[in-house]
Amino acid sequence: MTTQIEDAMGLSVVAGEPASTILRVEIDAVLADWAWHVDHGEIDDLVELFTEDARFEPQPGVELHGRPRIRQRYTTRIGPRTTRHVYSGLRLEVVSPAWVRATSTWVTYAANETAPVHDATTYQVADFHDLFTRCPDRRWRICDRTIVSVFRDPTRGPVSS
Repeated sequence: MTTQIEDAMGLSVVAGEPASTILRVEIDAVLADWAWHVDHGEIDDLVELFTEDARFEPQPGVELHGRPRIRQRYTTRIGPRTTRHVYSGLRLEVVSPAWVRATSTWVTYAANETAPVHDATTYQVADFHDLFTRCPDRRWRICDRTIVSVFRDPTRGPVSS
């Protein structure tokens, strides 16, 4: 028995089969929105990309559950922070009618100072492991995210209270 999902255009996708172009665009749009919102300090919009009960592991030993904890992660930072998140290598696996697993590779440039920053040094190169769910409003949201650092310069990390 095959399990099908419909993307936003009403086109069917079979679980276990390659993702449709439209599904890929929909997931890519969530990732692009996440990068934009985090880089521009739009925390309320950033948090809306997650489900209410999302699990987010930004680094080993730090596990956040729910939108309030995810919001707190970004609102407790102190001092100036300039970042740009760039990603590539998006891979999708259709898990079920309402679930899509995504992996992508991200490069983060960061400095604890205001822009323009004259030193574009990499803070982190990481693999993002995401599980998306289709919500009742037909939007894809992140319900589980684990960030796995491959290269990381801790001196460029955010300063939190």
